[in-house]
Amino acid sequence: MAAGRLSGILLLAGMLTVSGCAAVSPERSFGRDLDDASASMAIKSAMLRASDHWLAGVDVEVDDGVALLAGTVPREQDRRLAECLAWQPSTVRMVANELQIARAPSTRDYLTNGRITQQVNARLLGDGSVRSTNINVNVHDGVVYLTGLARTPEERDNAAAQASVVNGVERVVVYVRALGEDPDFAGRAEAREAACADQSPELRADAG
Repeated sequence: MAAGRLSGILLLAGMLTVSGCAAVSPERSFGRDLDDASASMAIKSAMLRASDHWLAGVDVEVDDGVALLAGTVPREQDRRLAECLAWQPSTVRMVANELQIARAPSTRDYLTNGRITQQVNARLLGDGSVRSTNINVNVHDGVVYLTGLARTPEERDNAAAQASVVNGVERVVVYVRALGEDPDFAGRAEAREAACADQSPELRADAG
């Protein structure tokens, strides 16, 4: 694999700590999936109600308690509000705000993102060491975001490596937890407070 592609893989290992008592299972938790789906719907609904902000370009994906915000917004205040709203569901344990302040994607951009998504998913499906159903792929402007749950750190690394070799991929950003690791959300309250600091008292009260 080209060294340049490898250098684009950003594994956020600093956010994870090893837990010796975690149960090792290859399956995702059904309850966690329900929590994630409910949180995603709640965040999207809150964004639709924010009629004085431009949040139509925000892609929301909640996986294993991590709310990924990707896409584009026209203003910094839109980016900040989106992050605050993402903290509202109590089951959200971390918000990964990857929103870019930029123009809305063109049709060509959407087609390119779709092609990359399909090719990354195909490579994950074809890799026998990766349980592809446990890893979600989001692509924006040549950046691949991986979320979900891996059985081992090696599986997570393999998934990132597979994504990095697809034509058009500039970076791979990984928010995938491996079984046996507990997310280090000790700073959740502080992160939530910082994200909502310049919002209304009502929003600050709702967040978390």
